Amino acid sequence: MLRPSHRAVLTHVALAILLHPCAALAEVSDKEPTAGLFWTVGLGTAMLCLFGTRIKPWLGAAIFVLAALWFISLFLEIHSSDVGPHLLREQGAIYYWQAYVAFGAVVGGFVTGYFWHKRISS
Repeated sequence: MLRPSHRAVLTHVALAILLHPCAALAEVSDKEPTAGLFWTVGLGTAMLCLFGTRIKPWLGAAIFVLAALWFISLFLEIHSSDVGPHLLREQGAIYYWQAYVAFGAVVGGFVTGYFWHKRISS
C-alpha cells in the first residue's frame, strides 16, 4: 500500500512526464531577443539617424548601416528554418511585426533626417 506522501510524489512525477513536451516549447524564446530590445535598438538608432543625418548625411548613413546590419542578422535568425516556426508558435505574429516596425522606425528616422537636412541647407 502506498503512503500518502509516496502517492503525492508519484502524482508529481506523472504530471511532470505528461507536461514535459509543453515545457520544451519555451526553449526557443528564451534564446532570442525580446521585443523590448527591438524597440530599444529601433527607436534609439532612429533618433541617432534623424539627428545624425540632419547634421551630416554621411553620419546618419553610417549609423543606419550599423542598425541595418543588426536588424538583418535578427531577421535571418527569426526566419531560419530551425527557429522560425517554433518562435512563431511561442511568440505569435506580433513578435515579427514588432521587429519590422522597429526597423521601419530606423528607416523613417534616416529619411526624415535627410529631408530635414535638405530643407535647412537650401
